[in-house]
Amino acid sequence: GTTPDWTTYHTHQQRRRIPLPTYPFQHKHYWLDRQATTAQATGRAAARRDDITQWFYAPSWQRAPLPAGEQPDCTRHWLVFADGLGVGEAVTEQLRAAGATVTVVAAADAWSDRGDDRYAIDPADSSDYERLISTLRNGPAGVPTHIVHGWSVAAPVEEGSLQHGFESLIRLTQALVQHPDGEPRRIWVLSNGLHNVTGAEPLSPLKATLLGPCRVLPRELPGTTCRSVDLDCQEAPTQAQLGRLMAELAAAPEPGTETVAHRGGHRWSQHYLPQPLPRRDDSPVVRKGGVYLVTGGTGGLGLALAGHLAAAGARIALTARTRLPDAAEWDSWLAGNPGKGRLADTVRELVRLRDAGAELMVFQADVSDRAAMSEAVRRTTQRWGAIHGAFHTAGVAGGGLIQLKDLQAAAEVLLPKVHGTLVLEEVLADQELDFLVLFGSNGANIGSVGHVDYCAANCFLDAFAQDRGRTRRVISIDWGPWREIGMAVGTAAPSGIEQVDERAMSPAEGLWALDTILAGVSESQIIVSPAELSALFENAFSLEQGDTAEPRSAAHERPDILTEFVAPRSDTERAICEQWQELLGIEKVGIQDSFFDLGGNSLIAIQLVSTINARLGTKLALGDLYEGLTAAHLAGLAEQPLQQATGNNRKALEERREKMQQRRRQHQQRRRTARGE
Repeated sequence: GTTPDWTTYHTHQQRRRIPLPTYPFQHKHYWLDRQATTAQATGRAAARRDDITQWFYAPSWQRAPLPAGEQPDCTRHWLVFADGLGVGEAVTEQLRAAGATVTVVAAADAWSDRGDDRYAIDPADSSDYERLISTLRNGPAGVPTHIVHGWSVAAPVEEGSLQHGFESLIRLTQALVQHPDGEPRRIWVLSNGLHNVTGAEPLSPLKATLLGPCRVLPRELPGTTCRSVDLDCQEAPTQAQLGRLMAELAAAPEPGTETVAHRGGHRWSQHYLPQPLPRRDDSPVVRKGGVYLVTGGTGGLGLALAGHLAAAGARIALTARTRLPDAAEWDSWLAGNPGKGRLADTVRELVRLRDAGAELMVFQADVSDRAAMSEAVRRTTQRWGAIHGAFHTAGVAGGGLIQLKDLQAAAEVLLPKVHGTLVLEEVLADQELDFLVLFGSNGANIGSVGHVDYCAANCFLDAFAQDRGRTRRVISIDWGPWREIGMAVGTAAPSGIEQVDERAMSPAEGLWALDTILAGVSESQIIVSPAELSALFENAFSLEQGDTAEPRSAAHERPDILTEFVAPRSDTERAICEQWQELLGIEKVGIQDSFFDLGGNSLIAIQLVSTINARLGTKLALGDLYEGLTAAHLAGLAEQPLQQATGNNRKALEERREKMQQRRRQHQQRRRTARGE
């Protein structure tokens, strides 16, 4: 019953015209559900604290005892991804001795069945994971419910790879969800050299990318828990180390204990401590006349930072992927392009900074391009002599659920923060930097739904800073949301998740926080959160919340779609249509209606399949919905007897995989079209 002020709502947003069909729309009124709109307002997570000095946190570790005398559940089917150090084999031996059914998987160049419940798969081949799970499903023990993933345990510690960690966990998850069994699933992801607990252990920052799946997966897959366990072994485990690990496998899942490390005979759990910082005066923390490199420099955050540094008398070199007119042509280019648009706004802001007295150099250089970044550093030092500090703000937000994640798209998200950081370190190796600041995200700690790749990339930044910060001043700042600028602006959140702007910090507040950190923080990783961090963890969105949510208070009329309404003909079709109606908030859903035409999205899809399985006792997978998109299709699968999986039929697996990828691409294209991209 209200009239929104659209001018205010769209402030600082670049709107795009989207052509629509030339027919008159039928006007309908849709009333917001009061319960839904007030839910977040009453939670602690929505509270924004006014005292900026209380916004800072640092990661820490505390002793967390293991259960005494308990043994892992040996009535379950265990799947162990065996490492080269012998940890997985030792666990397998212990479990089998206790009577458990254990399947062992080794990394190899190709698929093979080695007998004695042992298999080998290619870590980079998704079809091998699908073949493995399909084969196990047809076996006497069925799909495993307890999984120990040990491929990130290696000797020496420096050996870590995306294929054996992050990518393997994504591929494994996508294979598992094709065969839902309704049983709770527990996953332990083992590593060594991941966490800086004692300050003396060797570290492999690349392994930190596996924390993305570890933290996001439980939020996206109801009934699944995932614990990261970082071991302290550099060689085959001792009996004491193995005993602690077996006790770890017996420990029940508990909130706050899903990131643990074993060090020196003890178990440590990661948590976050408030680190209030005193208010500082207005004296600049950068050198007057100093030279500072800013990656992602033509984004909103990079330009705000450039203006802040210039006001302190610094000289700034900006790098960005975007090609801009040469500095000498900015004025004439703007004269010929007077309209609005991202490029015009960027050039206009650069001109404003230049006219205000800022000394700028702007380079087209992707931070992951070693040659381009080397040239940018060479030209900067040739002109100004040296570089005194660097700010790495470049990044790609990414997005998409793990079940639908395309690893090529994920690689594009990881590239600027993972490879780009390593390139930046290399090209600045001979510069005596006062600091290197890595701009990360608090989403890395919380594990935001729909951002497994972005979470992984920012976890790498934190681990890199923890490692390199031992010898140089490297700081990773896990930012909360910025208002008007930053990664969240212009990025569509996963469907079903609202971005909460009232907690965001203003650019002035964020830059004040940056100066405060540079002036008085000795930690290598710091978190900036206007909201209380513990409340954010408690109220973090999870798809499991959708299973227990109360039904919508009212359903809307059936939308005008091309498909004619066809009523359910059986109890199964009726039950499925009722679930669609409840989750989509629509009065009438026909058995031939397309899920996406009715307003469905990937989050609702997961909840829909989960609730249908719970109600009908079926074992439908998300891929089943994407292959047909109608209630009739799902009902047909639910009513037919379980088909024999084609674990040994390579061609059938490839065809199914290609069909799923085609559906995913179509779904992603729908989302891009809806956003006007």
